[in-house]
Amino acid sequence: MNMNIQDITEPKEVEEVFISHLKENKIFQEQQLWTVGYSSLGGRGMFATRDIKQNELIFIDAPLIVGPKCLNKQTKMCICCYKNECPLFPCDKGCGLPVCSIQCENSPNHVNECEYLRSLIPTCGTDWCLNLLLAMIPIRGLFMTKMQRKCLATLQYNKNLFSKYEIELLKKNVMNSPSDEDIEMMERVCRAFNTNSFETICVHDKDHFTNLRGLYPLGSLQNHCCIPNTRHYFDEKFRLYVRAALPISAGEEITMSYTSLFWDTTLRRQFLNVTKNFSCMCKRCSDPTEFNSKLSALLCASDKCSGELLPKNPLNMRTSWICNKCSITVNHRQICSIRSGLAAIIEEIIYKTPREIFKFLEKDLSIIVPQSNYLIMDVKFRIISYYGRSNDLQWKDLSDIELDIKANYCNDLLSVLDILNSGDSTKKGLILYELYCTNLEKMKRFEQSDIQK
Repeated sequence: MNMNIQDITEPKEVEEVFISHLKENKIFQEQQLWTVGYSSLGGRGMFATRDIKQNELIFIDAPLIVGPKCLNKQTKMCICCYKNECPLFPCDKGCGLPVCSIQCENSPNHVNECEYLRSLIPTCGTDWCLNLLLAMIPIRGLFMTKMQRKCLATLQYNKNLFSKYEIELLKKNVMNSPSDEDIEMMERVCRAFNTNSFETICVHDKDHFTNLRGLYPLGSLQNHCCIPNTRHYFDEKFRLYVRAALPISAGEEITMSYTSLFWDTTLRRQFLNVTKNFSCMCKRCSDPTEFNSKLSALLCASDKCSGELLPKNPLNMRTSWICNKCSITVNHRQICSIRSGLAAIIEEIIYKTPREIFKFLEKDLSIIVPQSNYLIMDVKFRIISYYGRSNDLQWKDLSDIELDIKANYCNDLLSVLDILNSGDSTKKGLILYELYCTNLEKMKRFEQSDIQK
């Protein structure tokens, strides 16, 4: 199969390809709110064609490819419907992939990949192979349509990011090696995924879902900002919906975040450097206090000083930190040691029960870092996610005091998001929903106690 792809880089050409892609998927909106141009953040970007209201839908996008995440060795799922909590058996045709039913085995969506893998002769015989499942993304890339290949040609990628892991998994588990042309195409797909992919989910019912990843051409065009002006979500067909989290002015760049809003500057910039190979220099990253949220703050090392350590120059990863009260400085290596120690403690505690995590937060963590520190926010978010939601800690199991704790933590987190001017972010929506459910449970208990009187 001829899969040679010529790069499409000019903004006007890219926009034309994307419009054709949307029309082909019947999701093109006549009043187009976006256009493609060159970005001050680097490369190309997406810009508003008119003023966009908060919460207004900006675009819908369809994936070029969707498939399993490749880094989790425990990722066992049906290759067609992605169910992961049901019996799996090997496809009877001998492709080496797991399916959950005859319907999935005979699905039209499974035909091309099944035939291709059979031609390579899997080494697993009559069984199914986890490594072949993890290699599905590049295999599916071989069967993209002409339009999908055009969209792939528009995507920028970083050649320095590792791109052969899935392909090596494939080659080690088949007798016939893929052709050089196929390998070249699969490498391009892997590079595009490593740079641009989104994590999406397949929901099976209210309690079960499977984490997947997808490649979205329009979504990939959005540059990162640590205070993004959009939020996104997916529907049951894996389509991506992008809405304005904040009012966006005509001509303003339309951005999204590749990181958590509650991460501090050091963690965000490290993550972006490793995964996207770029150093963010936005207004939030440039401000040592992060708009006075002080998510980075550490306790001053000086005896009897109640001040907080903050980075002198947050855009320099090797900067020293200075106390905002006594002006003592701490060098980069000492800060790294402190942060590594804290991260190790958190890594150990997150596997405890929700009540044990709460006890750790109140008794230990609150003493060793300031209340504004991002680790405090991370643990508070975990607690509000667990309280009332864990199998061993349902709503009925929570005491009235624990309900108050959950409500207070929700309000603490919302206050930080307001300081960061996050707008209608997805994280804010999740926290508001937990707060609503908590208040609803409190009201039910109040009404029941009133009736009993």
